[in-house]
Amino acid sequence: MSKKITVLGATGNIGTALTHRLLEQGHQVTAVARPSARLEALQAAGAAIKAGNAHDVAFLTEALRGADAAFLMIPPNLAAPDALAHMHQIGEATATAVRAAGLPAAVHLSSIGADEPAGTGPVVGLYHQEARLNAIEGLAVTHLRPAYFMENLLANIGLIQHLGIVGSAMRPDLRFPMVATRDIAARAAELLAGSLENRRVEYLLGPQNYSQQDAATAIGTAIGRPELSYVQFSYDDAKQGMRQVGLSESMANLYDEMTRNINEEKVMVAAPRDARSTTPTTLQEFAQTVFAPAFKAATAGAPATA
Repeated sequence: MSKKITVLGATGNIGTALTHRLLEQGHQVTAVARPSARLEALQAAGAAIKAGNAHDVAFLTEALRGADAAFLMIPPNLAAPDALAHMHQIGEATATAVRAAGLPAAVHLSSIGADEPAGTGPVVGLYHQEARLNAIEGLAVTHLRPAYFMENLLANIGLIQHLGIVGSAMRPDLRFPMVATRDIAARAAELLAGSLENRRVEYLLGPQNYSQQDAATAIGTAIGRPELSYVQFSYDDAKQGMRQVGLSESMANLYDEMTRNINEEKVMVAAPRDARSTTPTTLQEFAQTVFAPAFKAATAGAPATA
């Protein structure tokens, strides 16, 4: 049965894939995001579009009104001077709009670790957003709690180009769940097309746990650099690197907190794994089909550096 479905954050990796999946299934999709060529491309693909600001309650209310279901998320802002305040403002605006629009059902993009009230860096904002949405009378909401996005590994492209390494402050040996965003979009589409249960939580954990050294090996194989190695940075050097690529001091501090606690295996390294939470895309497949093309595009015409 065709549904009217609104997708917030429609121009992100998950939102774009989700919008296309829903259109292919015959649903009437309204794609919501800031104005961009990516949003216009979704219109060309058959979606209705609404361009505006996620802080704007009136805009969000209009985007959600009349929908049978919606995909809800808080768009990231890595440069926000106060990252948790940014998440609070958008989270409140979204919840207010959901109430005003009378939205009956939603899938909310949360995260592994959102069951913890502290110690998870920016994920703390999603702990609070889950609570806001759970408190809305008449809303059946399912919270998706995906693990570490494999797409986060794309941040290594510059390191490979300039230093011939991949690296972060995470321990090289620590294995934790990683998931491809295509699999998150697939699960969201499945849920939105069906009957949503209220206050349900679904983890998305990839096919198995991987380490950062596993990631370096998969990436190196995919891009023809089998010697590629992983280097663990100090926490201070990692924070400096985040600031250099545009993250605010607030966001860098939150990622630092999260990384320290992951390394100590306090948060976000374990979740209930079963057939439902295990998703299909392997790290090797991601490296071949996503990382390698992105690396090739980024390095096209550039001289070899390593």
